[in-house]
Amino acid sequence: MSSYEGGFVANDRLEDLLDAYCETRLAPRGAVLARIRANVLAEAASTAATIAVANRPRLVEPHTTRPRWSLAPRFSRAVFGLGFAAALMLGTSAAVMAAPPGSAFYNARVFIETMALPTQADARLARHEELIQERLDEAEDAAARGDTVALAAALAAYQSEVDAATDDIGTDQTRLAHLEVELAKHASVLTALAARLPEESSIEHAIDTSSKAMTKLQAKEQPTQPPHPTHAPQGGGGNGGNGGGDGQGQGGN
Repeated sequence: MSSYEGGFVANDRLEDLLDAYCETRLAPRGAVLARIRANVLAEAASTAATIAVANRPRLVEPHTTRPRWSLAPRFSRAVFGLGFAAALMLGTSAAVMAAPPGSAFYNARVFIETMALPTQADARLARHEELIQERLDEAEDAAARGDTVALAAALAAYQSEVDAATDDIGTDQTRLAHLEVELAKHASVLTALAARLPEESSIEHAIDTSSKAMTKLQAKEQPTQPPHPTHAPQGGGGNGGNGGGDGQGQGGN
């Protein structure tokens, strides 16, 4: 190879090196370009945030000397989440306890009120009577509005409460008599409702429940008599018979 041809080969190699340098440094492609673009955007965002913080207006508190404490962002979010959950729980609980008959939360409300009954006998009976009266009032309100769905739901809850009270009352005669009087009053109210709404079968079911409960209470009020002991027959009659037989025998002799 002549020196002239060698010069051309060197120039071509230099040109290839320059092209590779331009593609890598001056016009990058693919992953290199993406990495450079990401670095530039991150630097720009950091600079913008620094400028915004520096230009933010601040409150002047000349009389405050104590340092102000701030919560970490993660802790603040956790506190906010717990507060929101507590508020949601309180709101849901309030909605449940105020649910009217026929609504989605009414059965949950009835269940909660039943589970919260006192354990002391007199207080438990008093709460049973309050709930029975409350269910009956709800039934009357529903009947006045013509809301048959609410009426059926209230009377179903009424029947459950009557059964629960009858089972819980025990055998104390005073409590038995008191609950029987209250159920008799409720039966008269239900009878009046049945006269106004004869087509509503739920009212008849409630009347039947009250009647059966009063019958059960009356059965508990009856004192149970112990069975009379059976005595063995006296042996005097047998001896007399023997004596008579002996007398006859002696007379014959």
